[in-house]
Amino acid sequence: MKTTRTGTASALLLLATLALAGCATSPGQGAGVPETAAPGGDASAPAGDAELYAAWLDAGRAIGVVTFGSSSCAPVVGEATAAGQTVTVEITDPEGVACTRDYVPRASYVMLPAGVDPAQDVEVFVTGTYAGDTDLDGVAGLTAPDTEGEMAEMTPSAGWFDDDGIVLLTYGSSTCPPVFESVDAVSAEEIRAVEAAAPADQVCTADYAPQLSVLQIPGVSGDARPGEIVLVSATGDEQRVGILG
Repeated sequence: MKTTRTGTASALLLLATLALAGCATSPGQGAGVPETAAPGGDASAPAGDAELYAAWLDAGRAIGVVTFGSSSCAPVVGEATAAGQTVTVEITDPEGVACTRDYVPRASYVMLPAGVDPAQDVEVFVTGTYAGDTDLDGVAGLTAPDTEGEMAEMTPSAGWFDDDGIVLLTYGSSTCPPVFESVDAVSAEEIRAVEAAAPADQVCTADYAPQLSVLQIPGVSGDARPGEIVLVSATGDEQRVGILG
């Protein structure tokens, strides 16, 4: 289970840049029309005191870094570097963009730099708007990428970032991330996430990029967390994904 030095949450891509930030998506988010802030608004946590979490993704090739801020402005992720088992990455707000004033968890896709062993504990330092640091426990069986920027498997993956929180990685249009109508622990071994049907008038770009969703699971604790999530599409198709961490 990961720990953080910057506080505890009360509630809590790759084809173009391999560092594209994902939109946080969890049941119930998006209700109402939040107030809009001016460009570079104050929806983020104060610099140097950001609330940060991290989760393993893509068999240890990548990390999902969870920050908190506006749901309408995905953070911009810089290049990640490493010194031993310490990873440093800059995460900033987009420039010149009007952001809503809500405050939600969002996950950003960070490729693991070559030389870092995901089977061992990693310390993640974030600079920029969301400056802070967090620890990520190693997971036995994960293998370090052989080269910088090793290609992902392009299949869904998921990792725990907190006792009751998961970062889910899927692939599809960068402008239309999945929205889930329900996410529930249906047994001690399994979480079931049901995707909501897309609006009939929804228009999506034709790219194929990483999509990161932050899912919170009521009633789950660190002592007995399910090891698998079942993704149910809007058409009823099911896909089982193991949860790292």
